[in-house]
Amino acid sequence: MDKQQKKQLLQAMEKAICEKSFYEFFIRAFEIAEPSVPISVNFHHKYLCDLLQAEAERIKDNRPKDKDIIINIPFRSSKSLLVTVLFPAWCWAVYPKMRFITASYSAEISIEHATKSRDIINSEWYQKHWGETYQIKKDQNLKARYENTFLGVRRATSVGGSVTGQGGDIILVDDPTSPKNAASQIERENANEWYKSTLYSRLNNPTTGVRIIIMQRVHEDDLSGYLLFNSPDKHHHICIPAELSSDLKPSSLADQYQDGLFWKDRFSQEVLDDYKSALGSYGYAGQLQQRPTPANSGMIKKSWFKIDEIQKEGVVNFIIDPAYTASEKNDPSALLAYVFADNTWQIISVQNVRLEFPDLVKHIVKFVEKNGYTTQSKIFVEPKASGKSIVQTLMRETGLNVREDKPPTKDKVARVQDISPTLETGRVTLLKGAWNEEFLMQCQQFPAARHDDMVDCLVMTVNQHFKGKKVVFFG
Repeated sequence: MDKQQKKQLLQAMEKAICEKSFYEFFIRAFEIAEPSVPISVNFHHKYLCDLLQAEAERIKDNRPKDKDIIINIPFRSSKSLLVTVLFPAWCWAVYPKMRFITASYSAEISIEHATKSRDIINSEWYQKHWGETYQIKKDQNLKARYENTFLGVRRATSVGGSVTGQGGDIILVDDPTSPKNAASQIERENANEWYKSTLYSRLNNPTTGVRIIIMQRVHEDDLSGYLLFNSPDKHHHICIPAELSSDLKPSSLADQYQDGLFWKDRFSQEVLDDYKSALGSYGYAGQLQQRPTPANSGMIKKSWFKIDEIQKEGVVNFIIDPAYTASEKNDPSALLAYVFADNTWQIISVQNVRLEFPDLVKHIVKFVEKNGYTTQSKIFVEPKASGKSIVQTLMRETGLNVREDKPPTKDKVARVQDISPTLETGRVTLLKGAWNEEFLMQCQQFPAARHDDMVDCLVMTVNQHFKGKKVVFFG
């Protein structure tokens, strides 16, 4: 056997191995997809590959499905590469007539996955094996939609996007809600409603076709939570937490955990501890453990706040959250004074008052003078209710360094969730005072408390220096 014959034999063997096993295809295609990243495999890769392959073979044989599939797994576990990029490419290698609809929280991400999958198909390695089986049609080759010569189709869309006139044998939903926007009730409801009213009905054959949702959990009411609550019997639920827990599904995978860790080489205990610090307990419970806790069950804990006996040295700044009116039915106005030093915040005073506009302005002047206002101080006023008038009046009549704060772009729960890692790591402390108890009580009861004006001030305080940014992870 000469070198050419041996090369052809090895090529034929590799082709046969890849066609027989999606997992083997995944191993070999990984370096094509990620040439600069050394491959590292874990038990979940083989498990998910076998699961997906079984679904593809069932559809090819026109056998009815049992259930749709929900997969919850931590970020950075190669989930998008495996499910959304490589799986469609493998399916076309063995079943080129397969039709896919893929969706993610943004059109950019969804198109990126589709483009990467097409790049795999057009690669020298893939073409060497399956270039004679089919080609991508040149006249049906767009970023968001392309078609092969066997009429196999891939359509990429985003949550909220149009899929009119499109159908698929397999619907792949990869992270329908971003961690960044997960706390927004509107964002979650929009994603869930779009899936229910638009995407759900796009299977070519509801009896054999399958919907596969793969995502990290980002909220108790995200798409996974919504479906598992409303139609648990219609879904096969796979749940793989970063640290071994009773939420693991199927439980038989417990034997694959090393020292209680899902992927010890990538998610060591040290790495997970860093994520806990960055994400806070709420974010960690969802994105890593796949078990988000309810947002109203103690988002802010009393234990996060240390009580200081001595005021820190530094410039005192002020936060003003004005009420709409002085009525008992509305939130009172809130005033807060703080010092920011060494990347920590010390709140030195918080106060609630119910005063009409003229008296409120006078009270603000007294409050800032009492709590250490200097020429270096800044007074930030939320631009709601009488906020704009307060800023104008104070600038015109007092000469105080007052400015209008930027209006919030998220709801209250989302804003608190953004700053919770900062609070949880003890970077916000309280100067001992009579106001401590009322402030802590309102924090503990948020968002169920009748009034949350002090919490609003707390969020504004942190955001002056941190801008509400939090660590989020994708993939």
